[in-house]
Amino acid sequence: MIETIDLPRCTGCGICDIVCPADVIHMTETPVESEVPGLTVTKLLPVIKFREHCITCFNCEIFCPEKIVDVHPVVKSHPRAW
Repeated sequence: MIETIDLPRCTGCGICDIVCPADVIHMTETPVESEVPGLTVTKLLPVIKFREHCITCFNCEIFCPEKIVDVHPVVKSHPRAW
């Protein structure tokens, strides 16, 4: 399941959104810090909208050019044998 995206290092390329077959990641306009006081700057950044729909395909982690997406496989507990 997708865990985190390191947004301060994100370039906003949108590849993670494009390669996600489960529509988990969405690019959203987000205000960012500006070097000029009083100037509002927005940047497209990925947001994990539907974490529960993640199918753990690792596409977002594999194709991210910055290597900032963290996906962990889901491990379900199995019943013990008697």
